[in-house]
Amino acid sequence: MHGQMLRKMKYYGDTIIGEKGQVVIPAELRKQFGIETGDRFLVMGSTRMGAWGFILVKADVLSQLVQEIFGGKLEEVLAPEGQTDHHAEKANDDTQKEL
Repeated sequence: MHGQMLRKMKYYGDTIIGEKGQVVIPAELRKQFGIETGDRFLVMGSTRMGAWGFILVKADVLSQLVQEIFGGKLEEVLAPEGQTDHHAEKANDDTQKEL
């Protein structure tokens, strides 16, 4: 399943973390996804598959998606600080059962 998902993704290039922890997002990706200066992103990751990476998600897009799917606010759906991945996965499993 994960291999199929990776095959569907486009490679935009690589980037380097700067001295201040900043990441440069390739221009082609910014243009395609309408990313502009000042846009807010959520940084999310999980140790479920090992510490191999993380994702950046536009906050407004994810917030709208969460509202449409779960009928709640983003803050209510995301794992609160200190909650383990196990608890977050259980909450996700419970949500899937309801669907």
